[in-house]
Amino acid sequence: QYFHGCSIALDIDAITKQYSSLTSRYRFENWKLPLPPWAMRPYDHDGRQAWRRLVEDMHGSQVVNPMCIYLHIPFCSQKCGFCDSYSFKLESHVDENMNSYVDQLCQEMTLWKAHCALENRSIPTIHLGGGSPGYLRKHHLEQLVSQCQQLFNITPDTEWALESTAHDLTPVMLSNLHEMGFRRLHVGVQSLQDDVRKNIGRQSTSARVIEVINNALELGWVVSVDLIVGLPGQTMKAFLEDILKLVRLGVNGFSIYELLIYPQNSRWAFANGLENRDHLFNYLMFHAGSLLLKQNGFRQNLFNHWSDASDKNVYFTSPSRGEDLLAIGAIADGVFGSYHYRHPTYAKYMKAGHQGIPNLQGGLRRTNLEEKFRSFSTELLSAHISESKLAGLIGLRPSQGRPLLDIWLENALVETDSIGGLALTANGAWFAGNMTSELFQALQAIDLTVDCKKSKP
Repeated sequence: QYFHGCSIALDIDAITKQYSSLTSRYRFENWKLPLPPWAMRPYDHDGRQAWRRLVEDMHGSQVVNPMCIYLHIPFCSQKCGFCDSYSFKLESHVDENMNSYVDQLCQEMTLWKAHCALENRSIPTIHLGGGSPGYLRKHHLEQLVSQCQQLFNITPDTEWALESTAHDLTPVMLSNLHEMGFRRLHVGVQSLQDDVRKNIGRQSTSARVIEVINNALELGWVVSVDLIVGLPGQTMKAFLEDILKLVRLGVNGFSIYELLIYPQNSRWAFANGLENRDHLFNYLMFHAGSLLLKQNGFRQNLFNHWSDASDKNVYFTSPSRGEDLLAIGAIADGVFGSYHYRHPTYAKYMKAGHQGIPNLQGGLRRTNLEEKFRSFSTELLSAHISESKLAGLIGLRPSQGRPLLDIWLENALVETDSIGGLALTANGAWFAGNMTSELFQALQAIDLTVDCKKSKP
């Protein structure tokens, strides 16, 4: 009945087959975010110690690994009720606060350049996320672009990308961004149903969203969109029509999520009756969207992102290429080699840092076990497991039970592909976090067994 009245041609039998393959081990409502184990444990070091270790790692190092740059802009013109991101509206002294924040970002970039020998690293992408970076004034964006160009090894191949809402991307702002060198736009569309958009707090109509996307495409940009399943008032028919409308418009990439309910959006969610939401409907909508995109020639390059040949999704796929990440700004997470660091929240970030060093919250180094996990999980989350990694998966068991790979195949989370490996299915995309959790548990079980054997006399 979930597809009743939906006239779009879909292989419902294929969706039913995946649905029927799921055992009680995987319940729709119990999917997990694919968080790595190091993101869920305490820091090894405080902010000052983390900086010292990062400098030590890179001082005199011969490593010239490519390095992506991420700048976090936490500001929005309006905080939407559904939003679970770390972002907020500046209520007063807007220009003064923006000036101070952008100055802080530029100052931190200078410190990284001065102490960490980053000038020879190639830069695949500079990605501005948020929040809505398009909410900044033109001179703020020019200041950030200029600082990156002066300090780092920017080339014509570097992709300049930003996330934004349609509301902040006026024709003038889009033209300004184009002149600065930006060529990729990730738009938080969520839905093209105007009644749904109004309910979630979006300020622009669907017609305005389409206008912005069309303007960016006419400039030759790569355009990617976010779509959410599980919004109040959403229908299967309208969701799939949204996808087709965006495909026909020429959109290059689609990220699809189920609505997340966190403390920051829980009041809105419960006011809209989402405490008892139908996860099966959301799961089927996710499946149908995935299948429709595949029918139109899109392929996964990340567990929840489908793209055409133009959308390399450079920032989000950087782990699969082994690239480092210089992340700057409130709550931004970066990594160099095996060392991860994080910044504090906005208020703490804006306080003066320790003398002459960035204001970091803390950092940690991946353990040997976490290194093993990362080598497998990076491929899994990129939606394809190579033949070489497949061989390493065969003996893994989450407990003394059946092999993990057998469980994944039985539940249609993965399927064989044409190049000797495994592809992540729509089931696998929905349960990607469960799969990475099981993977880590299986690797832990092997380590414990090895340790026990070593400890025997």
